[in-house]
Amino acid sequence: MDNNKGVFILKLDTRLITAIGTALVSAGLVTQAVADTATLRTVSAFTPGTAIPHTFEQFLDEVESDADAPVKFNFLGGPETMPPFQIGNAVSTGVVDMAFVTSAFYTSQLPAAHALNLTRYSPEELRETGRFEQLQEMWREQMNVHYLAYTNYGNRYHLYLNEPVETPDLDGLRMRITPVYRAFVEAMGGEAAQTPPGEVYTALERGTVDGYGWPIQGIFDLGWQEHTQYRLDPGFYHVEVGVLVNQDTWEGLTDEQREYLTEKAVWLEGLNDQNEQINAEEARRQADAGIEAIEFEGEARERYLEMAYEVQWERLSQEHAENTERLKAILDSD
Repeated sequence: MDNNKGVFILKLDTRLITAIGTALVSAGLVTQAVADTATLRTVSAFTPGTAIPHTFEQFLDEVESDADAPVKFNFLGGPETMPPFQIGNAVSTGVVDMAFVTSAFYTSQLPAAHALNLTRYSPEELRETGRFEQLQEMWREQMNVHYLAYTNYGNRYHLYLNEPVETPDLDGLRMRITPVYRAFVEAMGGEAAQTPPGEVYTALERGTVDGYGWPIQGIFDLGWQEHTQYRLDPGFYHVEVGVLVNQDTWEGLTDEQREYLTEKAVWLEGLNDQNEQINAEEARRQADAGIEAIEFEGEARERYLEMAYEVQWERLSQEHAENTERLKAILDSD
């Protein structure tokens, strides 16, 4: 009787282990003992096929085309799947395993995170100097995520107008903004209007805003060139869109799987080098569409760029002093 009971317990334990293994596979939390390949549920804050996520899509294809890859992705979709401002919380809590999302969309989870746009260092330089590890530590502590890759570096922001200006002065102009450049627009005397991207076209068409901030890349995806007359140069800040992995998911991967993803993350960041050529092509397309570049030179140019960085660091410091001090030491120090 005792022997039979032992057999029953053994069978029960085997079934339990199998059930746990199946659950881990389904959740994307897979160890080498359970499966050779981990599948990560993945979302993007940006519509597939548009300018911002194009290198991330190359990254997904690169891994999926590798028959020996120890990880795979279950790509759930873009903003139609999950509202962009909810994605930071979703990856933080493990609702999804991996997300492609800009730090401006999750400042409620990590205050001042969008200071990443102000970095003086390329992703390569951040890694070489150990600063990238410092960022990863901060993201792990405050968001329970592993900051895997920094994309879109080199794609700079610009202000676009429907009224000409001769100096960095936006008095009387109502500008569509995001938290990334609100302080800058207000410092130039502009009235800030935070409008979802999907409503900007109508706002421009109706004249309820006089302009907006956006990177050099992407306005054609949204059709905004139809109601845009001027672009202010030079560009300022760098676009930052990160690849985040839930920390529990990351720790549940094998060493081989983590090393593979890190290697591919560095490969993805290398695609940032494409931006110089893409930016030149986008500027040409904008000119062909009738958008005139207003380029500040000399003292006006210097004042414009200095103001952009000074006022944003100051605003961040006022709102989130501790995080801002820490981020500035990583991103802006010599």
